Amino acid sequence: MEKPDGALPQNYWLRSGLLSLSEKVAAMAFNLGTAMLLLRLLTKEEFATWGIFILVSYFVEMGRSGLLQNGMVRALATQKGDATEQANTITAAFLLNLSFSIVSNLTVWFCADWICQQYQVPLLAEMLPFYFLTNFLMAFCMHSNFVQQANFEFRGLVWTSVFYRGIPFGWVLWCWATGTGVLLWQFSGAVLLGVLLAAVAAWWYARPFLHWSKKIDFQWVANLGSYGKFVLGTNLSTMLYKNIDKLTLGQLLGPAAFAVYDAAGRVTQLVEAPAFSIAAVVFPKSAEKMALEGPTGVRNLYERSVGATLAVILPFVVFVLVFAEPIIRIFAGSQYLESANILRLTAFFGLFMPFAVQFGTVLDSTGKPAVNFAYTFFTALLNLGLSYVFIQKFGLFGAAYSTLTGYALSFLLMQNYLYREFKINALRAFLQVPIFYLMGWELLRRRLVK
Repeated sequence: MEKPDGALPQNYWLRSGLLSLSEKVAAMAFNLGTAMLLLRLLTKEEFATWGIFILVSYFVEMGRSGLLQNGMVRALATQKGDATEQANTITAAFLLNLSFSIVSNLTVWFCADWICQQYQVPLLAEMLPFYFLTNFLMAFCMHSNFVQQANFEFRGLVWTSVFYRGIPFGWVLWCWATGTGVLLWQFSGAVLLGVLLAAVAAWWYARPFLHWSKKIDFQWVANLGSYGKFVLGTNLSTMLYKNIDKLTLGQLLGPAAFAVYDAAGRVTQLVEAPAFSIAAVVFPKSAEKMALEGPTGVRNLYERSVGATLAVILPFVVFVLVFAEPIIRIFAGSQYLESANILRLTAFFGLFMPFAVQFGTVLDSTGKPAVNFAYTFFTALLNLGLSYVFIQKFGLFGAAYSTLTGYALSFLLMQNYLYREFKINALRAFLQVPIFYLMGWELLRRRLVK
């Protein structure tokens, strides 16, 4: 049977893929656990405050990842054997990382009053002082993680998720078990402690690869910034089009509607774990494929990566469609049962996710971040317009209708571009799904025989 990675060694995919998936699954498990408990411990208005806080932090971290991750990983992956250039790149990237923390902190501080008023979440102001310190620590943590990824090392990423997501979950679990009231400013303090421990763990595993130069190479600062500005715009646009439905919902209908819709959205986010974990493994190899084999190598990698992700997502979608009510009752409680039918709609978002994620992976790894940004920004504007129209017409369900429509239109545009440039056919990705099921069954059968 042909390997799904072509000429790539299978142990790379198995080891790196499992570690990357473990990191995403750990983060998702802790996030879901935290949300499940807070849905029971907080009022809908307080839960909306927590949801806005999480969105603010996600926007910042997606921006940081966009500015630095792909450009840094791409540069280091193509500099193997050149210690001087690697040191210059790592040092320049760290300077950009710290600068991003300063700028993003100032931006959040400047916008804080407007966010609190627009979404009726005054308690958010009490959470931000801890977050500003957290944002500085994230510069150290994520810099170490990016260096690891460039060197195909993923162990530190797993421990980062365990501490960063696990410490806040542990605090909320303690509040639930002891009957202690949840104060949101204390939650942001738990996040700060988690990031501190995560930064230490990330640095520990990144030590063998952290080479520093004595002087800052401002040419590399400019190169990384020039490349990363488009990916930053792409990531922020992605966050916008993925969350514009509930942001518009919260602005038009209030924090209670935001909380109900977000309860369904938290379950749907499960599909992001396989999509982004596979993307993290594919990106450095995609850059190598383009350099060695050209568009043909990228095409095969795209179709097989999307097929692998769909193989994981399809059973989840079917399960949600059948058992939406029990899932919401277990996840959020009976007071959120109105989210069940919304969950059935948002589950379909996952079918578009692997195509969109790997579209970005292909364009960024082949040196076309500007094109990726243009498509993603257009999708964000499209979803914004659709959200205002659909929510005013259909209310709570309008948010799901608008996002599903936007995803479908964006999918058609992206696939048209990929076919023109790389001869990538989305249908061939679906043909890979049974191949991965057969591989999984064969692997399981061998394990059972042993």
